[in-house]
Amino acid sequence: MICYHKEDVEDLRKHEGQYYMPNALFDTMQYKLIRLEVKWAYVACLNVLLQGPSYDKEGRAFIKDDHPQVIEILKDLAHKKVDQEKIAGYLLEMEDNGLIERVGRDIYLKKICNVF
Repeated sequence: MICYHKEDVEDLRKHEGQYYMPNALFDTMQYKLIRLEVKWAYVACLNVLLQGPSYDKEGRAFIKDDHPQVIEILKDLAHKKVDQEKIAGYLLEMEDNGLIERVGRDIYLKKICNVF
């Protein structure tokens, strides 16, 4: 899995708008079968990553699985009630769909891009 690195985070921080959303996650067949709520959860995690990432020894960016800002951003994006239990379920689905990789409590997000 190709994860975000420090250089990727620096580039993505330059985007305009309140939140960064990779179009390919919503527009390509590759991600068509993933539930919308899970896509929104990925976007919430990505934006938390952009706001304050941690980096491992290889320079890969990650967030913790219980980062409280994920809930706040997801509430704003999805316009629904979200708690840590729902986030845990979304993280499982993201992992099952190859959108994240877990190492202990660290969450590494897959870089989303068009394959064409």
